[in-house]
Amino acid sequence: MRYLLGIFFLVLGIIGVIFPIIPGIPFLVIAGFLFGFLNEKQLLKFLKRFKNEDKNSKINKLINYAIIKYIHKRTAASNGK
Repeated sequence: MRYLLGIFFLVLGIIGVIFPIIPGIPFLVIAGFLFGFLNEKQLLKFLKRFKNEDKNSKINKLINYAIIKYIHKRTAASNGK
């Protein structure tokens, strides 16, 4: 399933680079993470830098969701030990 999502984000990233309607670079970075080229720390560092000033934009909501999900997963795992 992880590779299927990686292919999906890779295609979205390529479409975003060719047609500048959607941001392509974040999708390429997420695909790199899903394929195992990047670790979680590098992914979060990039996504935090990519956020823009508009707090209600959909890309900011997606980035915030990814960050919260990762932090929640890490906090839940450390509390369970």
